[in-house]
Amino acid sequence: MQIKKKDQEGFTLIELLVVVVIIGILASVAVPNFMGAQDKAKNSGVQANMHNVQMSLEQYAVDHSSLFPDSDKLISALSADYLASGKLPPTPWGTQQNQAVQATASAALNKTWATGSGVAPTAVTHYGAVGYVLPPTATANDRYDLTGTGKKGDQAMTAIWIKNY
Repeated sequence: MQIKKKDQEGFTLIELLVVVVIIGILASVAVPNFMGAQDKAKNSGVQANMHNVQMSLEQYAVDHSSLFPDSDKLISALSADYLASGKLPPTPWGTQQNQAVQATASAALNKTWATGSGVAPTAVTHYGAVGYVLPPTATANDRYDLTGTGKKGDQAMTAIWIKNY
């Protein structure tokens, strides 16, 4: 007597485990690449913001006998006449830059930073900060440095450094 096997539908446990392992491997490769792509896109947003601030600074200088605003007066000098809505552009991370303070001595060039939290960009929460410095002895056609912080991994980093010299 021969036993008839029913047609069984479905997958075996081994087949399911193989599929789960393959999906896990693909996810472990794709997720870090995706996170890096987000950082790169937001850092590009910081670069675009810094270009807008640079154009505002240059227009300010054209209107003020080739003089740039003092380091501690960046936001008030550029206000509504030079920046859309009278404020620095919001960061790609969703914070509004509204305060300018001196960076710590460890920051390059002792810049004045404008961040949503009002402190130098040393922590994760400071992504997108604007740094601006004009030498204290500035004269017409003098240099300035404009810096935007971005993000790499879980650290703040310089995304762009614009010098007009």
